[in-house]
Amino acid sequence: MVIEMSRKIPEEIVNEVRAQNDIVEVISEYVQLTRRGRNYFGLCPFHEEKTPSFSVEQEKQLFHCFGCGKGGNVFTFIQEIEQINYVDAIQLLAKRVDLELPSIRTDRPSYSKEAEQVFVAYDWLVKFYQHLLKYSEHGKEALKYLQKRGITEETIDRFQLGFSPHDSDLTVQFLQQKQFPLPFLVKHRLLNTTDQERHVDPFRGRIVFPIENLHGKSVAFGGRALGDEQPKYLNSPEHQLFHKAQILYNFGNARAHIRKLNEVIVFEGYLDVLAAHQAKIPNVVATLGTALSEKQAQLLKQTAKTVILCYDGDEAGLTASFEAGQLLNKQKVDVRIARLPDGLDPDDYLRKYGSESFRREIIEVSDPYITFFMHYKKRAYNMSVDHERIRYIEDMAKQLARLDSLIEREFYAKELAKEFEVSEQVIIQDIEQYREKISNDKKDNRTYNRNTNIHIDNSTKPFVPAYLQAEKRLIAHMISYPHLIERVQTEIGIHFNEPIHQVIVTHLYGLYEESNSIDVSELVDKVNDEQIKNVITNLAMLDTNEELNEMEINDYIRRIKSESTDKARLRELKQKQKLEKNPILAAEIGMKIIELKKQMKSL
Repeated sequence: MVIEMSRKIPEEIVNEVRAQNDIVEVISEYVQLTRRGRNYFGLCPFHEEKTPSFSVEQEKQLFHCFGCGKGGNVFTFIQEIEQINYVDAIQLLAKRVDLELPSIRTDRPSYSKEAEQVFVAYDWLVKFYQHLLKYSEHGKEALKYLQKRGITEETIDRFQLGFSPHDSDLTVQFLQQKQFPLPFLVKHRLLNTTDQERHVDPFRGRIVFPIENLHGKSVAFGGRALGDEQPKYLNSPEHQLFHKAQILYNFGNARAHIRKLNEVIVFEGYLDVLAAHQAKIPNVVATLGTALSEKQAQLLKQTAKTVILCYDGDEAGLTASFEAGQLLNKQKVDVRIARLPDGLDPDDYLRKYGSESFRREIIEVSDPYITFFMHYKKRAYNMSVDHERIRYIEDMAKQLARLDSLIEREFYAKELAKEFEVSEQVIIQDIEQYREKISNDKKDNRTYNRNTNIHIDNSTKPFVPAYLQAEKRLIAHMISYPHLIERVQTEIGIHFNEPIHQVIVTHLYGLYEESNSIDVSELVDKVNDEQIKNVITNLAMLDTNEELNEMEINDYIRRIKSESTDKARLRELKQKQKLEKNPILAAEIGMKIIELKKQMKSL
């Protein structure tokens, strides 16, 4: 969750950062955009969709998704996509255009005081472990091990590798000297307690790899045993600021390179990442000793078009590749599987054959997901038996039926036909029959859901009262053509019928009074409420007509005022009916209420 901060940043600085970061250029670093008319469209990074409904308007410097409703300016987008606060978004965008900012002070930090203390504690421990590794007798054996594995001093410093001493008392005493209470250290998993209530370092005797969150703050450690101790790898237990399923090792360092290349290589181990770094391969991350999670898959999807899974070449690595590939495939990511020689992991391969061979022989020839899927699944069938071969072909046809690309379907059908000496046309026919069945099943589900009231058919637009439509159209024109604002303020003021519209026009009046113009991106910045931001961007992106004639403006104003007047009259009649003791007169008032409601509906 993004924590909103008090905005003690001079307005001229905010305006300059906004002006130098064109929204189309910024969003294009995260989303593939295609120009259609005056706007740019792409798949929304904030929800799952197949048809692009995410729109970016360069002229107004706004984005809006017509699917999930999210919208705003360039700062809003960065806050949402990076999950950071307003001030951090400004700083990130300033850095993007090499704009030096003065020291920015805020009323309160983006994290709670306790969270900030956790970060400080982890930072101290990172320094402590690294010092022991590089400069003490305690870390001598660990340093020799890393050097033997080809890890350079530059890499040790870059990734802040360390060593946790065998004697836990050293760690405990160090942290206590830094004034951290023991209960606090146990709560945030820097220390463990034994059954004898003794405090111990969970990583004692291990090489330590600091794990950073998405914003570059250390929140946990990974530890590797030097000897035969089990488990070989150990991660910090989860705590309030560390959830394994939401973090990828080295993501913060690699993010910019991943976006630039639009490709990410995913490893299983920390040492694989270090070896890739030394081989000048920067777009690499690793899972934290667990299977790839849905959250991690979403993070990868937001950052790159292509995800290459490069796991160990053994049976466990193949299974992990299959499971991760399935998850990413469901997310509609371009998944590729790099195949390593059996018995080698990426670290081994890089040390043995070098970076050029790794790129050329492993990464560049990685299999598309469907190719890997077909090879992997084949092992479950006995290919010496006819009915098993037929079952395999049928199952692969079902899988190919889910591919959107006709070229891909025909390519793999041809491969199957050639391998099993079956008519290509028969396989294609099978695939198309499965596609038709999938399509019919979807239609049946939609019909069932409608009949059982489980699903509201979003293709049917909800009825919008005329007064509400008038308010939307009028505000949209006020944003696009600010000369209308004074007139609307005089004739309606803030007496719009929709409460959100009342808030928006109040901001519009204030902004127009300040500058005699409307910069809708600046208007978005003046609003804290996310729902109101979304409504503003939705209204601002409605089509407007500069030649709007006097009759249309009068009609909008009349409908808005009429609804407001009628509602007041309706409230008055209801109150009068409630107080009327004569049943005949009360009935007459009731008839007037019914008549007034009919009139309001007909408007």
